[in-house]
Amino acid sequence: MGDLDLIRRAQRGDPAALAALLQQHYLPVKKYLVTIAFDRGLAEDLTQETMIRAIQRIGQFQGRSRFSTWLMTIATRQYLDWLRREKRERQAAARVADVQPLWQAPPSPEVQSLMAALQALPREVALPVVLKHYYGYTYEEIAEWMEIPVGTVKSRVFNGVRTLRRELGQDEA
Repeated sequence: MGDLDLIRRAQRGDPAALAALLQQHYLPVKKYLVTIAFDRGLAEDLTQETMIRAIQRIGQFQGRSRFSTWLMTIATRQYLDWLRREKRERQAAARVADVQPLWQAPPSPEVQSLMAALQALPREVALPVVLKHYYGYTYEEIAEWMEIPVGTVKSRVFNGVRTLRRELGQDEA
């Protein structure tokens, strides 16, 4: 049975056809991911994620390319997403390591004031401020996570920072 027939049956909800289709393509996807990731364990995890994504989106496959190409595109995106997450985690760990000596001693009065002012902000304002200025995420990422428009995130960050400056006596003079 060819890919095209299996795809059509899988899109109509045939679990056996979907399983057969994914089994045929599992090893090539895994080999591809091992080649680009240089890590067999990571490649296995990403292959599983790729297959899950393919199961979730089989109905969206339109046949403009071969099924194997579609799967490799999903696999590549899974790998790139993993790289982005790793980079953000390394940056966050580096920031925590940079801040760590500050917290070994009791926080300074300035830090205590900042934390109190930040806690006084509404959560929907404080969260974007922390994500943007402490963790360094983009407005677009924050908007996606909070499920709000980018403009709303920008406004909340701007107004939150302005409120913090006012509270801390650092007006924008």
